Amino acid sequence: MNTSYVLIGVVALVALRSLGRTAQQLRGARSGVSAPARCIRVYERDTATGSSNDRRAWHVFAFTAQNGEWVEFQDGSNRRFVEGARVTVRYDPADPKRTATLAGSPRAALTEGAVGLVLMALVLVMFLTDFPQNLFS
Repeated sequence: MNTSYVLIGVVALVALRSLGRTAQQLRGARSGVSAPARCIRVYERDTATGSSNDRRAWHVFAFTAQNGEWVEFQDGSNRRFVEGARVTVRYDPADPKRTATLAGSPRAALTEGAVGLVLMALVLVMFLTDFPQNLFS
């Protein structure tokens, strides 16, 4: 099997997952239901570059939904929070666990999803056009 096909498949799966998450965030952002939340955990690690100055953070937020359900969700955006930070989340009351988001508006959710999809499309185009071979030949 050609390695390019495997890589294209992986990029396509990541793009589909990104589309799904963007759709969930849009549903949460459009619902108009907001709740106060707190950052309850922060995970950090070095990125693939190996530089200790280049760290990626994931935040876990928690809030109580309208129905009294305790909801925790993870956010990997570039914004930095400390444990205990207070934020406002938006969610769809029909499915708070899957739709909870820090995106304050549908535009913010769309922007985040669009940037991810554009980057994945560039990677896909590079593999489809044999970019590395064309660059050095």
